Amino acid sequence: MRMFRQALSLPIILSLLFILPAGVFGAGGSASAQDYYKLVSNESVSSLLTEPTGTFKIANLAPLRQKFKSSVYRIDYQKPFDLLKYLSLRKYSIRMEMKKTRPPRVGDTKKFWVSNLASNKDYQVSAKLLYSGPHADVWVYNNQLNGAQAAQLGKEFDNRIYALDTRYFGMPSDVDGNGKVNILCYDIQDGFDGSGGYVAGYFYPLDLFDADTSNKSEIFYIDTYPLMGTGTSKNVTEAYSTLAHEFQHMISFNQKVFIQHHWDTFDTWIDEGMSMAAEQIYTGKPLSDRIDDYNNDASITNGHSLLYWDDSGDVLANYSLSYLFMEYLKIQCGQGDAIFKKIMDDPNTNEKAIQDVIQKYIDPNLTFGQFMTDFRAALVLKQTNGLYGFKGNAAFKPLRIKTYNGSSLKLKGGGAVVKKLSSASRFSVPSGKGRDVTYTLLSGSIGGKAQQPKTPKVWTVGDNSTSISGSADPGIEVAIMKNGKILARGTADGKGLFKVPVPKQKAGTVLYVYTEDGLKSSKVKVTVKDKTAPGMPTAGNVTTKSTHVAGKAEKSAVVYVYRGSKQIGKATANAKGAYSVRISKQKKGTKLSIFAKDRAGNKSKTRMVTVR
Repeated sequence: MRMFRQALSLPIILSLLFILPAGVFGAGGSASAQDYYKLVSNESVSSLLTEPTGTFKIANLAPLRQKFKSSVYRIDYQKPFDLLKYLSLRKYSIRMEMKKTRPPRVGDTKKFWVSNLASNKDYQVSAKLLYSGPHADVWVYNNQLNGAQAAQLGKEFDNRIYALDTRYFGMPSDVDGNGKVNILCYDIQDGFDGSGGYVAGYFYPLDLFDADTSNKSEIFYIDTYPLMGTGTSKNVTEAYSTLAHEFQHMISFNQKVFIQHHWDTFDTWIDEGMSMAAEQIYTGKPLSDRIDDYNNDASITNGHSLLYWDDSGDVLANYSLSYLFMEYLKIQCGQGDAIFKKIMDDPNTNEKAIQDVIQKYIDPNLTFGQFMTDFRAALVLKQTNGLYGFKGNAAFKPLRIKTYNGSSLKLKGGGAVVKKLSSASRFSVPSGKGRDVTYTLLSGSIGGKAQQPKTPKVWTVGDNSTSISGSADPGIEVAIMKNGKILARGTADGKGLFKVPVPKQKAGTVLYVYTEDGLKSSKVKVTVKDKTAPGMPTAGNVTTKSTHVAGKAEKSAVVYVYRGSKQIGKATANAKGAYSVRISKQKKGTKLSIFAKDRAGNKSKTRMVTVR
């Protein structure tokens, strides 16, 4: 069941405080149908687009998997690149330059700029072309692959990877005009010493520009050691998924920067998530290592952000969260792998592109920030229907519930933690939480079918109301709609009562109220009642000769004239608010009471008039 979640229209606060009352949570353990969890999620969006990616700290690729299946693991590498610095360089000049040179032939050698990732220094290597196909040229440094191995690698790219990536993500650029991608195979110098992380490959956007240390072509770099083996015999099949991964990065840069003219490609967490989707499309299998990473990673338990790519820290947490988010998005959108091309083709970038597909295929009122919270809930409940699961996909059943044992912490945007509750009544929301931090009560059968929540009861709403109140299931999210759009969201407390602040609405306005906890309840139609009293009517002078009392009142209101407790006349104000009440002549000094009632029976204040 979901808690109040604020819309993301204001500048982002990267770190927001929430406080958990001490002593209200049970210890973590295996889930049952009676378990309750409190999900705390920061729905703010961290944007780092104005800054370069910074220097990647290879020295920090220490063995992170103390409990993991392998002490050696591959990572991608996005070399720091400041696009603004190179936008003035014309990529088309590369094509003109290449027209003056003979196309390379198998057996040719060529110098390439590469990077020592441990020292962050560029240097050149001389590589030999061992395979040339319709889409790929495979270059090999220092005889680390033979001709047959290079051909095996190149043909897999030409025959399978190229078609899959271009179908589901888009076309690459062609700055050198040859319609091909260079694949440079060498031992990437990344500081690997036999354990911990190593760089399996990378794509460097600078190569698409006519700049110093640019290779002036579509090129990505593939590791031979240890990716293809640590001995003299190499297994190029180990690099296939990396080819699919890096090719997506190349396509993404072309689509978002060269074609759509954004000043950057996707944020790292999205770009890596898309590249891992490319791996899964190619292999046809879930990335089980990323699920293992999620289950064993302490940083995720402690609130690691989906959005903040921690190059100098626990990057494995980022990979697992990005992979799982993209698969969750794909499943919820119901478009299969085609959803990735829709994200790529969206005219927006980053979380705006993600939100566009969410609102097109899932819910037009669901924000990206809210969807991040739904994603975290799905990791816990894994329900077979609704938003709080993976629609029964067996690949995600091994996901463990990761419960946080602390009492308070600061969450970056996109961060979340889960606390175990002993009962639903222990659910509460502290007053000192950050504005974008939301609290969600999760309950129900873990891995089971979500049940439609009960229809809420709503108290009377008047045109003077500044909130909408009622009752529903404890801890459930309450949504209020007007004209097909969300007007406000709130939550029911531990007793099932809710009070959602709303702007005042005009009498007669129709609102719809429903609850939601992965599935939506039936909607309750609420018509705003006229609860506002008319203004006090005006009245002209009344003399002993007067046979009418005249003045102004709310249009269509009935104006009453009393002498003491006796009604002596009444009349209805016309469309302009004018009224005239017929009365008998009154004695001098008589006091008359004049008031108005509208059609809803609301009574105005009384005006006293003395007969002259």
